[in-house]
Amino acid sequence: MTHSLAVKYVKNSIKTLAVSAVFSASILSHAALENAHHYSELGDMLSQSEAIGRFDWLEKCYSGLLVEIWERTHDATQVLSEREKIDQLQALWLSQEKIDSGQLNYLTFANADFTNPYAWYAGKSANDACTTMPIEYEPVALKTTLLTHQYCETGSFSNEWEWIESVTVNQSSHVSGSSPYTLVSGKVFNLYQNQQVDFSITSGTFDPTYTPYMSVRVWIDLDQNGAYETSEMIHHSSGYGPYNFDFIIPKTSATGMTTMRISADNGGGYDNPCKRIDYGEVEDYLVNIQ
Repeated sequence: MTHSLAVKYVKNSIKTLAVSAVFSASILSHAALENAHHYSELGDMLSQSEAIGRFDWLEKCYSGLLVEIWERTHDATQVLSEREKIDQLQALWLSQEKIDSGQLNYLTFANADFTNPYAWYAGKSANDACTTMPIEYEPVALKTTLLTHQYCETGSFSNEWEWIESVTVNQSSHVSGSSPYTLVSGKVFNLYQNQQVDFSITSGTFDPTYTPYMSVRVWIDLDQNGAYETSEMIHHSSGYGPYNFDFIIPKTSATGMTTMRISADNGGGYDNPCKRIDYGEVEDYLVNIQ
């Protein structure tokens, strides 16, 4: 299956890694991507096995797209079969060297402005059913796997009236809009063992005259086992915000890339980080413990 609109990102998306090491440069330069409103919330975040599954799914459902990408990024005068072109992409993105390092490449898709209004995602396994990519979508980034584990899915039943507006970790901030769930995969917060981290979380609301009373919980997967355990809830408070607190990263924390989950619920929320909340938003962030 081909998707001609899906190949506008050309050579740089294969060859140029973005400064954050999360994305490859897309149609735009990295500087331009940084200025795009939705850049930090771009696409999905796959584990290593899911990155392999994404390629297998594309080969099954959109093999013509893979061939077109090869032709845009290689010497199109080479006389190769479609099978050979797909095999070359697979060797480039999923080489044994990348498997050994845990840094595999996979495509992610969205509108040209990096939004995903239809909440459409490509498959993560050859066993996933083929679905129709929205006609205006295209491959907007070649991402790199950073996590070994996939975390439990969650979100809110309603985010119409209140949500997480901003999260600040030390001097680094991310501002977002209303959504039941937000994955912030294009920004990394750096944390350091045995050092204090200052947090500030603010809520957003549909009615500017209304200040929601939110219950806020924050977890960090400190041992990097793919689960947010009871002992890893680093904050819980309720009020009208802003929600300011600090936390010292334990010296025993595993170093490297892991995740932080923030839940803000006008309905009280839950100590179970995997349980869907009632009124508000859940956001997941990448953090790098050093």
